Amino acid sequence: MSVVKAIFSNFGAFLMAAIMAFIPTSGIELPILNTSEENCLLNVEMISDTHLEANGIFRQAFLKTGLKNLKRSKAAVDALVVTGDLTNYGDEPALAEFYEIIKNDFDGQAIIAAGNHDIGHVGDRDVTDITREEAKANVIKYYNEYSGRDLTENYYSETINGFKFIVIGDDVIDGGHWDAMDMSPEQLQFLDEELAEGTKDGKPAFVCCHWPVDNINGQETIWPDCGIDLEDNDIKSIMEKYPNVYYISGHMHAGIKSSAYGEMFGLKTAEQVNGVTYISLPTYGIINMFGNPLSGTGAQLEVYADKVVFRPRNFITGKWYTNAAYEFELADVMK
Repeated sequence: MSVVKAIFSNFGAFLMAAIMAFIPTSGIELPILNTSEENCLLNVEMISDTHLEANGIFRQAFLKTGLKNLKRSKAAVDALVVTGDLTNYGDEPALAEFYEIIKNDFDGQAIIAAGNHDIGHVGDRDVTDITREEAKANVIKYYNEYSGRDLTENYYSETINGFKFIVIGDDVIDGGHWDAMDMSPEQLQFLDEELAEGTKDGKPAFVCCHWPVDNINGQETIWPDCGIDLEDNDIKSIMEKYPNVYYISGHMHAGIKSSAYGEMFGLKTAEQVNGVTYISLPTYGIINMFGNPLSGTGAQLEVYADKVVFRPRNFITGKWYTNAAYEFELADVMK
C-alpha cells in the first residue's frame, strides 16, 4: 500500500514533466539551480496560489516536488515567499496540509500571506461553514504555530539577511468580502512605518500581498475589480514615499509572460510605476491564463549591491524562462 501511495503522490509531478517535454523551448534554459551571479546578498524563492485541497493529491504533489527540488540548489535559498491562496476553500484540513508540507519539505524560512480563498471563500462549495473572522483566526494560528510567533493580526514583517519583508492582508472589516480585501488604519500605519525602517539604509524592501494593486500588471484587463481599491486602501501612495520598494502579489492566475509580450499587451509580469516595482506571480497550483499556462511556475528573486534580479522558472521541471527575466537597478547605494 505504501508503494502505491508513493507512486500516486508523485504522479502529478510526473505528468507535468511529461507535458513540459513537448513545450517549445524558446527562451528556456535548464541550468543547475543557482544564482545568476556571484556576490548575491539575498536569494528568495517565490510562489503563489497553491490552492491546496485536503484530498487533492495532484496539487499537494506539485508543492512537495517543487520544494524538494530546491534542495538541489547550488546557492543557499534564504527564504520562500508564498503570496496567498494557500488553500482552495479556506478549510482547516487543507491549511494544516499546506503547513505540513512546508515544514517537511522546505528547510528554510517561509514568509506566507493569506489570500481571498483562505479567508473570503469560506463556505465555498459547502466545504466549510466557518465565518471569515474564524478563517482569518485560523490563518494567524497556523502561521504562529509554524513560525513560533505570537501574532494577533493578519499582517507582520520578517527580516531576512538584513532585508525587510512586509506581509499585508485582509483585516475582514464588517464581515469581509468574497474576493476583495480591506485594511484598517492601523495596518496602513504599520506598512508606512515598516517601509521607513526597511529602506532607510538604501536597501530594498519587499511588500508581500495576495492582491494586485488596481491598474498594475494588467490587472484591469485580466480581472477587473480584483485588485486593491486605492480609494479605501491607498498603499500605493505609501509605497511611493520610499525608494527601492518591491510589491509582490498573486491572485490573477496570469502566467509568466515574456517581456516583449508584456510590453505589447500591457500584461506585465514585472513593471515599475512611480519608483515602485510591481511583480505579479503566476499561480503555482492550477492552470494559468495570459501567459505560460503550466502549473508549478514561480520565480527566484536575487538581491545584489546595486540591483534586484527577477528570474521566473518552473519549480517542478527546473526550467528557467530566460525571456521573462528582469533586472532592476537600486535607486540608492546600500550603506
